[in-house]
Amino acid sequence: MLDTLQNMLWNFLEVLAETPFNYTERFYLLYVSTFIAFGYVGFRVNHNSRRPFFKFLFPREIYLHRSAVTDYLIYLINLFISPVTALFGVALNTATSLAVANTLINFNGGQPLVVGEWNYTVNLAFILGFTLIADFTVYLVHRLHHQLDVLWPIHALHHSAEVMTPVTLFRKHPVWNFTANLATALLTGLFQGVFIFVFYGTPDYTVLLGISTIYVVYNFFASNLRHSHIWLSWGKPLSYLFISPAMHQIHHDPKRMDKNYGEIFAIWDAMFGTLYIPEGRERFAIGLPEGNPHNTLARAYYVPLVESFRAALDKLHIRRRS
Repeated sequence: MLDTLQNMLWNFLEVLAETPFNYTERFYLLYVSTFIAFGYVGFRVNHNSRRPFFKFLFPREIYLHRSAVTDYLIYLINLFISPVTALFGVALNTATSLAVANTLINFNGGQPLVVGEWNYTVNLAFILGFTLIADFTVYLVHRLHHQLDVLWPIHALHHSAEVMTPVTLFRKHPVWNFTANLATALLTGLFQGVFIFVFYGTPDYTVLLGISTIYVVYNFFASNLRHSHIWLSWGKPLSYLFISPAMHQIHHDPKRMDKNYGEIFAIWDAMFGTLYIPEGRERFAIGLPEGNPHNTLARAYYVPLVESFRAALDKLHIRRRS
């Protein structure tokens, strides 16, 4: 047990030290730089501030707010325990893809549909398909956590933030991280299994590079502004395809939390009637309508569990009565 904790601590410190130099992390130096650059665009275009730019970009009343401090602590704690959820996700993804591929191949008389080397077109199809499935999973998990009483308390922690900084992205309960990782692993595993059955083979480094490139581009274009006080919209028609920082900020308004569930692509919101594209800069509130029940670090972790458990009991009680 002690060895496990020591390994987790070493992994935590290693990941933390490498974060500015790791392109898979949101606080990679390049993404921090584009946060500043796009923040300046927002500063010049949409805001009338007498503050110097960096005081506008990093206001003390936001970044030292008690809610923001809670975000920082949640980020560090979740980073420490993240190897556990990551391990389950990788295992489920691998097992699912292999099971689906083998089942379909056996059902087809022991043969895949197409045998041969993956060419450029097949690689591109896999990259786009994987990205779309992964992004749709985010939309689905996000929307279900808003609409199901049992799941909402888990996600409500994220919406209880009283101010937003880029670290607010990580204001998530470990149960959310676990379920979201497993859902993504399951659905992408299903996709991989079917794809391998159709085009027999395994992804090579160009596929992994392509998938990584899409997320690098996403993070490059101001993804860290999504959780901030700085308004930045892509305008039309781009907002019909991609979720802008402004569109996600609208989602944090207590009166409009049923809009813009998507992460990268806006197409899911458009397809299922939850898309909202602001016409211009709008004022938006932040937080939960009933206030912040997660106003301490301890409450941030135990209140969602208690409320989710109570919601589950209520559902069972209703079923028994009916």
